[in-house]
Amino acid sequence: MSQRSTEQRAAQMIATGDVNAALQPGIEAWRALAVDLPLRLTAELMQFASRRLEAQASYLSALSRCGSVTDAVNLQSTFLGQAVSDYRSATATLSQDVRDTLRAKAA
Repeated sequence: MSQRSTEQRAAQMIATGDVNAALQPGIEAWRALAVDLPLRLTAELMQFASRRLEAQASYLSALSRCGSVTDAVNLQSTFLGQAVSDYRSATATLSQDVRDTLRAKAA
């Protein structure tokens, strides 16, 4: 639905005394963008931080058991590679969630 037709429909509802119905699309958009989206993003970020902290704890524990510098370098390389992959994945997830929300509200 175009912006103009939405505005015309809202004006018509207000003229007939149905102010609540006229405000509903704006309220739904506000809630989706100002409440629901930030809560979803925060939850995802907290879960991501939890996974990364757990991975770091495992890494440090494994590092203390390394028997040589080569083992430590290999372990660190694996840990950093996984961290980069995890950050890339989390960024894609968060970006997609924002895009999906914006598309749904634009429709």
